[in-house]
Amino acid sequence: MSATVDFVGVGFPEDGTRPHEPVSYEQFGVDFIRLAVTDERLAAALSAVAGDVIRVGPITVGPAGAATVDAEGRIGPPRIQRREDIPLSFRAVLPVDLSLDVKVAGVNHHYDAKVGLPLDLTVQTIEPITLVIDVARVSSRDVDVSLKAEGMRARLLSRLGNVEDEIRRHVARFVRERVDSPEGERARRIEILPLIDQAWRPQAG
Repeated sequence: MSATVDFVGVGFPEDGTRPHEPVSYEQFGVDFIRLAVTDERLAAALSAVAGDVIRVGPITVGPAGAATVDAEGRIGPPRIQRREDIPLSFRAVLPVDLSLDVKVAGVNHHYDAKVGLPLDLTVQTIEPITLVIDVARVSSRDVDVSLKAEGMRARLLSRLGNVEDEIRRHVARFVRERVDSPEGERARRIEILPLIDQAWRPQAG
């Protein structure tokens, strides 16, 4: 059995044969991005950006500000769908179970809502050797809100009129703030050079 010399993480036999066919630098770059940015890794990065809890409010709603709304919810695991290969892009949906307390004339009314946050993601490459996940700006029109209400509670919502629109607007703003936050920017950015330096650093001993 021939010994191997480890070079850039690939073992080459000393007899000069290669275990794999060489590829061009360009193809290497394309393959690297496709293999590095998986659905699972992207979902983990999105979870780090969004967090697991969303809070909005108090929000003034209804004619003459007749009611206030406070909402809190849990953000579930993202659902990821790959859309294009070059540039590499994805559509992600963040599901949220939202709990709302609507206060009218001093009386609290509780509602549950299902919220879907669609996000368009594109993998960008920037110098020096850095991957960045770009998140398209989210608007209130993109946010899907479904409030559960029947009977008297449904009639109350119909009188207030703009509860769902206000929830959409505040949830979209929450997402934009998270994406643009320092924590969000760090989670969306992967610098490759420090990883290469670490891999090539001589092992102690």
